[in-house]
Amino acid sequence: MDFQEQFFKERIKFIHEARAEKEESFEKLQQQEREKVKQSNPNPSNAEEYRRRADEIEKFIKFQDEEMQAFVAERDKLIKAHEKKMVGMRERHWQEEVELEKEFDAELSHLMEKYTLDGSKSMPAILDCGIVGECDDRSL
Repeated sequence: MDFQEQFFKERIKFIHEARAEKEESFEKLQQQEREKVKQSNPNPSNAEEYRRRADEIEKFIKFQDEEMQAFVAERDKLIKAHEKKMVGMRERHWQEEVELEKEFDAELSHLMEKYTLDGSKSMPAILDCGIVGECDDRSL
Protein backbone atom coordinates (compact mmCIF):
# COMPACT_ATOMS: atom_id res chain seq x y z
CA MET A 1 0.00 0.00 0.00
CA ASP A 2 1.49 3.34 -0.94
CA PHE A 3 1.82 6.35 1.36
CA GLN A 4 -1.11 8.27 -0.14
CA GLU A 5 -3.50 5.34 0.18
CA GLN A 6 -2.40 4.79 3.79
CA PHE A 7 -2.93 8.49 4.51
CA PHE A 8 -6.53 8.40 3.25
CA LYS A 9 -7.32 5.14 5.03
CA GLU A 10 -6.10 6.64 8.30
CA ARG A 11 -8.26 9.74 7.75
CA ILE A 12 -11.32 7.56 7.15
CA LYS A 13 -10.51 5.46 10.23
CA PHE A 14 -10.25 8.65 12.29
CA ILE A 15 -13.66 9.80 11.01
CA HIS A 16 -15.22 6.43 11.88
CA GLU A 17 -13.70 6.47 15.38
CA ALA A 18 -14.92 10.03 16.00
CA ARG A 19 -18.40 9.03 14.83
CA ALA A 20 -18.45 6.05 17.19
CA GLU A 21 -17.42 8.29 20.09
CA LYS A 22 -20.13 10.82 19.19
CA GLU A 23 -22.80 8.07 19.12
CA GLU A 24 -21.58 6.70 22.44
CA SER A 25 -21.78 10.20 23.99
CA PHE A 26 -25.27 10.61 22.57
CA GLU A 27 -26.42 7.34 24.17
CA LYS A 28 -24.91 8.34 27.53
CA LEU A 29 -26.64 11.71 27.34
CA GLN A 30 -29.99 10.01 26.75
CA GLN A 31 -29.41 7.72 29.73
CA GLN A 32 -28.42 10.70 31.90
CA GLU A 33 -31.61 12.53 30.94
CA ARG A 34 -33.67 9.53 31.98
CA GLU A 35 -31.83 9.32 35.30
CA LYS A 36 -32.35 13.05 35.94
CA VAL A 37 -36.09 12.65 35.50
CA LYS A 38 -36.15 9.62 37.80
CA GLN A 39 -34.06 11.36 40.46
CA SER A 40 -35.87 14.69 40.48
CA ASN A 41 -38.14 15.08 43.51
CA PRO A 42 -37.27 11.67 44.94
CA ASN A 43 -39.31 12.08 48.17
CA PRO A 44 -42.92 12.90 47.35
CA SER A 45 -44.84 14.28 50.31
CA ASN A 46 -47.95 12.13 49.87
CA ALA A 47 -49.42 9.27 47.87
CA GLU A 48 -51.08 11.66 45.40
CA GLU A 49 -47.75 13.37 44.71
CA TYR A 50 -46.05 9.97 44.37
CA ARG A 51 -48.58 8.78 41.74
CA ARG A 52 -48.36 12.05 39.84
CA ARG A 53 -44.58 11.82 39.82
CA ALA A 54 -44.68 8.16 38.73
CA ASP A 55 -47.01 9.12 35.85
CA GLU A 56 -44.65 11.91 34.77
CA ILE A 57 -41.69 9.55 34.81
CA GLU A 58 -43.63 6.93 32.87
CA LYS A 59 -44.70 9.51 30.26
CA PHE A 60 -41.15 10.78 29.92
CA ILE A 61 -39.75 7.26 29.50
CA LYS A 62 -42.44 6.44 26.93
CA PHE A 63 -41.74 9.69 25.08
CA GLN A 64 -38.00 9.08 25.17
CA ASP A 65 -38.45 5.49 23.94
CA GLU A 66 -40.61 6.70 21.05
CA GLU A 67 -38.05 9.37 20.21
CA MET A 68 -35.25 6.81 20.29
CA GLN A 69 -37.20 4.47 18.01
CA ALA A 70 -37.70 7.35 15.56
CA PHE A 71 -34.00 8.22 15.86
CA VAL A 72 -32.94 4.63 15.18
CA ALA A 73 -35.27 4.41 12.16
CA GLU A 74 -33.93 7.67 10.71
CA ARG A 75 -30.36 6.64 11.50
CA ASP A 76 -30.90 3.35 9.66
CA LYS A 77 -32.21 5.25 6.62
CA LEU A 78 -29.20 7.57 6.79
CA ILE A 79 -26.81 4.60 6.96
CA LYS A 80 -28.49 2.91 3.99
CA ALA A 81 -28.35 6.13 1.94
CA HIS A 82 -24.66 6.54 2.83
CA GLU A 83 -23.92 2.94 1.87
CA LYS A 84 -25.74 3.44 -1.44
CA LYS A 85 -23.65 6.56 -2.15
CA MET A 86 -20.46 4.65 -1.28
CA VAL A 87 -21.40 1.82 -3.65
CA GLY A 88 -22.13 4.34 -6.41
CA MET A 89 -18.81 6.10 -5.80
CA ARG A 90 -16.92 2.79 -5.95
CA GLU A 91 -18.72 1.81 -9.16
CA ARG A 92 -17.83 5.15 -10.74
CA HIS A 93 -14.23 4.68 -9.63
CA TRP A 94 -14.02 1.20 -11.17
CA GLN A 95 -15.70 2.37 -14.39
CA GLU A 96 -13.26 5.26 -14.65
CA GLU A 97 -10.34 2.90 -14.04
CA VAL A 98 -11.59 0.52 -16.75
CA GLU A 99 -11.94 3.45 -19.17
CA LEU A 100 -8.39 4.61 -18.37
CA GLU A 101 -7.08 1.09 -19.02
CA LYS A 102 -8.96 0.92 -22.34
CA GLU A 103 -7.63 4.34 -23.30
CA PHE A 104 -4.09 3.27 -22.45
CA ASP A 105 -4.48 0.06 -24.51
CA ALA A 106 -5.73 2.06 -27.50
CA GLU A 107 -2.83 4.52 -27.24
CA LEU A 108 -0.32 1.68 -26.83
CA SER A 109 -1.79 -0.17 -29.84
CA HIS A 110 -1.56 3.02 -31.89
CA LEU A 111 2.08 3.45 -30.84
CA MET A 112 2.88 -0.17 -31.75
CA GLU A 113 1.19 0.26 -35.14
CA LYS A 114 3.17 3.41 -35.76
CA TYR A 115 6.46 1.69 -35.14
CA THR A 116 5.41 -1.51 -36.90
CA LEU A 117 4.48 0.44 -40.06
CA ASP A 118 7.61 2.65 -39.94
CA GLY A 119 9.81 -0.38 -39.41
CA SER A 120 8.22 -2.36 -42.23
CA LYS A 121 8.93 0.44 -44.76
CA SER A 122 12.69 0.27 -44.40
CA MET A 123 13.09 -3.43 -43.64
CA PRO A 124 12.51 -4.76 -47.21
CA ALA A 125 15.24 -2.54 -48.62
CA ILE A 126 17.70 -3.73 -46.01
CA LEU A 127 16.71 -7.32 -46.57
CA ASP A 128 17.11 -6.96 -50.36
CA CYS A 129 20.73 -5.92 -49.92
CA GLY A 130 21.68 -9.09 -48.15
CA ILE A 131 24.50 -8.29 -45.77
CA VAL A 132 24.26 -4.91 -44.10
CA GLY A 133 26.86 -2.55 -45.41
CA GLU A 134 26.83 -3.95 -48.96
CA CYS A 135 23.99 -1.67 -50.06
CA ASP A 136 24.50 1.79 -51.29
CA ASP A 137 22.38 4.53 -49.80
CA ARG A 138 20.13 4.75 -52.87
CA SER A 139 18.52 1.37 -52.28
CA LEU A 140 17.34 2.36 -48.82
